Amino acid sequence: MKAFRWSLGSLLLLAILLLSLPALAATANFSEVVTGIQVVPVTMNRAVTAVSAPVIARLQLPFKAQVLGVSSSCETADYASTDEVYTIDVLEAGTTILSAPITLAAADTVYGGTLADTTIADEAVVTVVLDVSGTTPSVEDVTVLLTLRRTN
Repeated sequence: MKAFRWSLGSLLLLAILLLSLPALAATANFSEVVTGIQVVPVTMNRAVTAVSAPVIARLQLPFKAQVLGVSSSCETADYASTDEVYTIDVLEAGTTILSAPITLAAADTVYGGTLADTTIADEAVVTVVLDVSGTTPSVEDVTVLLTLRRTN
């Protein structure tokens, strides 16, 4: 039996096919020609300590949207007492759109949320909430990134 050998042409064709496959990612990668993608950064550039559920931002979305992703990070956070917990929630008209709030388990790390509701109604009020708990909680420079696709 004759052994199989790859020809240069076969290897080149295989490389082209593999490179043309879509990238596997947690968030869908849309083509550059897809219109209506909106990235809404929400930032809080101050320190928060021992406060229960402060609102980071409240905005009224001027269009109907599909939620593609929600992620969050913080620049610094105090975990000295080991019981500090920092969570981010995103609400549409007072109801969460996440399966569970995003927990910021470490500073300088981006955490993604799991979506429970992927549709935001036209003119809906969207609220981003930071919840801080523990013995000596302190968190600074929180960023939440909403990735949306305009649907009307």
